[in-house]
Amino acid sequence: MSISTNCDVLGINTKTDFGMKPESVSEWEEGILIINSILLPGSPAYEALSSVQRDGLYKVQQTLLDGGKQESKHVPIELNNEIPSLYEKFILCEYAGINKTELSAKKKFTKVVNVHRFVHRLSTTVSVKGNRKFEKFYVPPEWTVLTHDIKIKLAEILSWESLSKWSFNIFEVNKLTNGNVLLFLGWAIMASPYAQYAMQTSLLEEGTPAPSLDGMKGYRFIETFKISQKKFCRFLGSIEKDYNNENAYHNSIHGADVVQSVHSIFTMMNHESISDISDLEEFSILLAAVIHDVKHPGRNNTFQINNKTKMAMMYNDTSVLENMHVSTAFSRIMGEDKDDNIDILKGMQPAQTALCRKICIDAVLHTDMTKHFSYLDQVKGIWHKHNQGSATQMNGSDILSFVLHMADISNASKPLETAMKWADLCLEEFFAQGDEEESKGLTVSPLCSRSETNKAESQVGFIKYVIQPSYKVLGKFISKVDKEVNPIIESNLLFWENEMKKNNPEN
Repeated sequence: MSISTNCDVLGINTKTDFGMKPESVSEWEEGILIINSILLPGSPAYEALSSVQRDGLYKVQQTLLDGGKQESKHVPIELNNEIPSLYEKFILCEYAGINKTELSAKKKFTKVVNVHRFVHRLSTTVSVKGNRKFEKFYVPPEWTVLTHDIKIKLAEILSWESLSKWSFNIFEVNKLTNGNVLLFLGWAIMASPYAQYAMQTSLLEEGTPAPSLDGMKGYRFIETFKISQKKFCRFLGSIEKDYNNENAYHNSIHGADVVQSVHSIFTMMNHESISDISDLEEFSILLAAVIHDVKHPGRNNTFQINNKTKMAMMYNDTSVLENMHVSTAFSRIMGEDKDDNIDILKGMQPAQTALCRKICIDAVLHTDMTKHFSYLDQVKGIWHKHNQGSATQMNGSDILSFVLHMADISNASKPLETAMKWADLCLEEFFAQGDEEESKGLTVSPLCSRSETNKAESQVGFIKYVIQPSYKVLGKFISKVDKEVNPIIESNLLFWENEMKKNNPEN
């Protein structure tokens, strides 16, 4: 019996659950939907079960929703072809961790990764070490060398209102800041509203009274955690220097874009359905966004493993780049090699520092794209569990890592002009990897061949199987995402489908 037949017989509407067609439902989700239908009070199936059977089936359901460690197939069934296309191979390899050399044989799937739920929430009123003062006014040296006209433009672009927009133009900020995009963007968001206060104040004519901080929107991490803005900007500058700006895609512009995208998602959160996350959790995820691709070599995990690089050996072929990114960043501010001049966590309590580090590690490791499909199903499980409970609020801590992951793959969800630019940059980096693989006599990775890759087809597959289903799920948690972001994704998909038809008029 097919999925469609199963769903029709059981009265399951897969189109309303996450907005997916039946063929796009994974085997994990099909199982959840069928169990839900059986446990529907008043249904024939429910009435036919004994109380013991109902309890047992409910326990099975909860085990599935909790993720567990059992082997599980999370990939959309439509991708499970005997002979997958080039683009399906790429999606399976990059977003499910399926070894491309085994695709023609019996498919093997990665184990489900446990979702590390952040149940330990610290109050933002916890006292900080000592009684050190924090600077209300500080501008980084990179600000002082800019022309007056550029400062005026930046002050407007880096305002809270502008930074919160999904359509934010990160490329313009990179041009205006002489390539210091991560420094300025990170400062403007994570040092808000003091960064905005400083920018506005520095532009005032002599004798003009300074603006008031009262009522200015921002996170106020600087005050809450007693972080020196000078030290924070040094940290951002240090991290930015270690982003490889020779990479077409994985450079500091991408790093800054992910920070802004996380911030935008935070501002979209509807607190009527999602309970507030703590200041420490918000700070930690934004920090994770800053560091999430530091020192990226422009070659993916598959390349590292196939080439048996030092990184692959160091991290045992497991989330190689992701482990490297977070290790690189934290070795700067703690441990034997830490630099006190950029230790931005010094003002925190030890318990806060430990939790911040844990959240960052979990979040960055969850950006490993090979775990995408299994992780997405785990987040669906969180939503299913919430719907079955009586709670009126969703704990925002449950989806913190998912927010970073969504920001990391947000390119195709941005306005078309920006999405097209990201697509070109991403393929440019893929092709550079393919060129190197070819020169080394290795099998060229999916989508890395200049001669075989079609941009429109690659974008259609990426949006259809990765972006659209993921943002449908995020939209369940955050209504503004569903209203403001998902229509952009639908429009972009239609554009690329039309482009694909132009390239293949016979189809």
